[in-house]
Amino acid sequence: VATRSLVVVVDSGDPSMTDTTAPGHDVLPDPGSVDSDSSSGLDEAPVAAADVSDGLSVDECVLKAVEAKERGNGSFKGGENAEACQAYQLAAQYLRRHSEVPAAKEVLLSVQTNLAAAQLRLELWEDAAAAATAALALDPASVKALFRRGVARARMGELSDAKADLTAVCKADARNRDARSELAAVQERLAAAKEAEKEKLSRLFAGKSLYAPEEREVRRKAAEQAKRDRERVAREAAEEEALRADWRRECERLREEARSERRGRREAAAAAAEGRVGAG
Repeated sequence: VATRSLVVVVDSGDPSMTDTTAPGHDVLPDPGSVDSDSSSGLDEAPVAAADVSDGLSVDECVLKAVEAKERGNGSFKGGENAEACQAYQLAAQYLRRHSEVPAAKEVLLSVQTNLAAAQLRLELWEDAAAAATAALALDPASVKALFRRGVARARMGELSDAKADLTAVCKADARNRDARSELAAVQERLAAAKEAEKEKLSRLFAGKSLYAPEEREVRRKAAEQAKRDRERVAREAAEEEALRADWRRECERLREEARSERRGRREAAAAAAEGRVGAG
């Protein structure tokens, strides 16, 4: 499958930075960690990590989170994606205790979707999917979160789940070309996987007796799977046709709006011309 470029846009701007951590690791240092005294020679009891929101009111936490988010957005815009991740993760820490408060929830949703965007740039697919899933827990209809999770899942090879996310994006926004392009790529990979499975089955049948019990069982299962595949393909074709119909209707609506606007301008110009003639 050809390598695809990915363009990601974050809420109110995004950050970026050079990733100095191994994929799959949290890029935000533990704010409660304490350096151990290596010179004491004594084992010390673990120190509990402090919560950055300790002692702060909800309003103070929201303010701190917004400040961290803005730093993250600046880093993302500058291509400093790792620093952006750190800032977004810090912002999320301020808000996790208050996710049911509307003001905090709104900021946290934006932070999680932006974090997913920065992690996609760093190719931290699992982390990006997790951040997008956290955003969807706050707003299941978030198109940005669905798209970013779909992209991350596609990169991890979770094609069926990626298809579900990207299809939902296309249904919610028929004009989202990035989502349609990603969905088409996922569908191509699914079709290729299906063909590979068929080839595997054909090799399995080669040289076996037509009456061998194990071959009959394999054929029975293959026939059942083929039936399910035909039904699935029919459903997918219907969904695709519905998406194309939505797209055509949207394009026609936009063309009609443009035609109406042109007619309005012509009529206004004609009325103005008549007014000048009458005045003369």
